[in-house]
Amino acid sequence: MARKAAVDALTLFDSLVYTCQYRVSIDVPSDALAWVMQTRHSLRDRIGRFECFYRLPGITLLESELPPEYEATLCDSIARGASGQRGFRLRLDGIHHTEDRKQIYVGAEPAGPISQLQQRLADHVRANKRIKKLGVGMPVQPMLLIAGPLKASQFEQAWALLEKENYAGERAVIDLTLMKREVSDDSLDEHVRSVKLEPGV
Repeated sequence: MARKAAVDALTLFDSLVYTCQYRVSIDVPSDALAWVMQTRHSLRDRIGRFECFYRLPGITLLESELPPEYEATLCDSIARGASGQRGFRLRLDGIHHTEDRKQIYVGAEPAGPISQLQQRLADHVRANKRIKKLGVGMPVQPMLLIAGPLKASQFEQAWALLEKENYAGERAVIDLTLMKREVSDDSLDEHVRSVKLEPGV
């Protein structure tokens, strides 16, 4: 008779403990935030519910699902990662969709400085072995997410509504925002901490 594989105590603990979704992002101009929220409401009326509807719009750099006890450690890691990093001008332009046709977003530039900042933050956060084990997600490309992930039928309707739309704007990036939310589609973001960047714009 085959023996059952032993369950690692830490794995069992992770499956039972209360966690929150933490997100490090770049804030967008207030008119961009208002435009995205208004567009999401229009889309929801047309295509129904989608996952990111309740998330505060922003350029996501990192995401991690962690027990709240790791919040202070996460804050310290983000502060170290941002230390010495210079601010820049964020430019938003154009409505796009991902190749898998599951997300619709506004393009964000400059990609180089955003990606470099993202990688530096990830390196510092992942230096904590426990947080690294629990997982740190990094979007492949910088974007201001409008809607996603979408089902195929939702995408077709949403893209038909948005493909001829456009948004353009910019702002000086002088800090980063850490937010958290309960792991639920309809939970709201809660501000945890703002982290200043070095003057650069």
